[in-house]
Amino acid sequence: MSERFPGIDWFCDRCGASLDTQPGFDDHKYIWRCIECGHKNSISSTNIYDSHEDYWNGKE
Repeated sequence: MSERFPGIDWFCDRCGASLDTQPGFDDHKYIWRCIECGHKNSISSTNIYDSHEDYWNGKE
């Protein structure tokens, strides 16, 4: 199965861990629980930012 969001790197909103390198990660799932801290992260187009600065400033 191909990625729903090709070329996007996903990071945990709480601890910053890379989600897309975690075993079993699938961006077709709408929620992913980080294996590092247990935070439930939303995997959707509304959570794609151009940079870390845009994420921290709340820009879409």
